[in-house]
Amino acid sequence: MTTPVEYTKSCFIIMPFGKKKVGDQEIDFDAIYEQIFAPAVAKVPLPEGGYLEPRRTDKDFFSGNISVEMFSYLEYSRFALADISGLNANVFYELGVRHRAHQAGTAIFRQAGSPIPFDINNIKAFDYDYQPQSEREKSLDLITKVLTESLKYNRLDSPVQIALAAQLAHAGKPADPRNITEVLRKAENAIRAQNWPQAIDKYREAVAADPGNFALRLKLGLFLKEQGEWPGALAEFSAAAAAAPNYADALREKGIAENKLFIKARRPPGLPTGEASLRAALALHPDDYDALASLGGVLKREAKHQEDQGDAVQAQSLYQSALAAYAQATTVSKGHSYPLLNELKINAKLHGKIDKGTRIKVFLAKAERSLKARAESDPPIDPPWTFFDLSEIRLYNGDTEGFLEYLQEGLTYCNAAWQPQTHRNSLAMLKEGGVDLPGLDEGIAMLEEMAGGLPG
Repeated sequence: MTTPVEYTKSCFIIMPFGKKKVGDQEIDFDAIYEQIFAPAVAKVPLPEGGYLEPRRTDKDFFSGNISVEMFSYLEYSRFALADISGLNANVFYELGVRHRAHQAGTAIFRQAGSPIPFDINNIKAFDYDYQPQSEREKSLDLITKVLTESLKYNRLDSPVQIALAAQLAHAGKPADPRNITEVLRKAENAIRAQNWPQAIDKYREAVAADPGNFALRLKLGLFLKEQGEWPGALAEFSAAAAAAPNYADALREKGIAENKLFIKARRPPGLPTGEASLRAALALHPDDYDALASLGGVLKREAKHQEDQGDAVQAQSLYQSALAAYAQATTVSKGHSYPLLNELKINAKLHGKIDKGTRIKVFLAKAERSLKARAESDPPIDPPWTFFDLSEIRLYNGDTEGFLEYLQEGLTYCNAAWQPQTHRNSLAMLKEGGVDLPGLDEGIAMLEEMAGGLPG
């Protein structure tokens, strides 16, 4: 006789079955379930006592229709964990069903370096590794921690539910959801056709019809940000944050836009620097790697300004604060290249040497794997920065030829002088700390030459 499922204790694992290709590797997902997901979930304490129980439909041997059981799990399970590695179609279908069914209680994971499709790239996905054994143990701890905190704080994590809640959250008569749906359908079609102006126009139309919808405003702001329309982006992020004061994502993006405009306007007195908004976002979500890394950038730029003004003491203090923010972002993200490489350069500037500790070595290797996957995509993801970051990792590993080759490839994607100039200024921090690596001078010269030949 089949034992009834206790859905209040169940964590449904949404993932591929058997062996599947991820990039150029064959991955045994059944082994990952048995060795990582199941034991990590089983250690998650429930607030009312007891522990979560991992569930996967092929492991329960139901006599009925497996699809029926799957939908029951998606609808009723206390928690759901989705592994999007390999971009499996069934996984994304089930994830969509889960997001429609539940406001909270869903976490997304991926193997380090796996791509995130554009459609969900605004949803946080946690990286995990299944090898070697030391990384497997860290992944177990990470998964247990993420699920434990999610159950404790019960944060809204479904983009579907966020959008629906936002539509009904503002005062006055709710917008007609049929009209909004049709406009958003046209916007999504424009996105898939990469017609960004039309997508922005449709999101503006949706926001005009439903001005209190903070989720729509955030999405519109992100599109404007991608197109470099920073004043418009800030207006949308500010409106989203005002409509939902506890919406950490809106506060984070508001802080990023504020700092961008503060720097572009040449630091006028009274204009927000973005630091306050970023710290407000971190107060709500302390482990937001993007907010931590962005705060590090704000503090680093302010430190450089104070240094240029001759205030060495204040500059030193700000660099230390920036270093702490970047280091925390590196740890939280498990080695994302942006905070990691900034951490290394600020540390070199302050202490006159490259950190060669085990932590940095492990993170550099992970970052390089992820960057190579991005560089090998067709087309490459986020050029020229992906290639610049790869070149920098090669520099720290003593591979002068690889450093210069990746640097040269990155330069082929530059279309404005600020791109090579930004990277040149970043690498110069090594020289400022007295660190001289083989090939560094040649690389800086290449960047300066390219910056001189491009429009500003």
